[in-house]
Amino acid sequence: MTLEILLVDDDPVGQYLHNNILTKCDFPKQLLFENGALALDYILEKKDEDILFLIFLDINMPVMNGWELLDALHKMSITATYKVVILTSSIDSSDRGKADDYPQVFKFVEKPLSVTCIDAIKENTDLASYF
Repeated sequence: MTLEILLVDDDPVGQYLHNNILTKCDFPKQLLFENGALALDYILEKKDEDILFLIFLDINMPVMNGWELLDALHKMSITATYKVVILTSSIDSSDRGKADDYPQVFKFVEKPLSVTCIDAIKENTDLASYF
């Protein structure tokens, strides 16, 4: 199984910063998407391949937000093929609680990503073999 990193965020500055820090921390090349709909289209194209998607997902985006993407993925019963890190500027505690409703979300992070956070992600039992 291969690992693909998807960075789903409508903010070009955030994409740039997070892309750079992930690259410096030896993550595989990231694919950038500006909304959930574009990421969903890509995942659906690849859903029959032997891929684990690690999705760094912003919540608030136009077209399709992070919650809508998670709902769409859940309805398609492909939960075994993706893990999600919510990456957001939201400080709303209800967002953190809502993230707990999605079993594939294993981390909720306020922007920006830090090296400490990335190290913790690398230690996740489902991901450790990729690093």
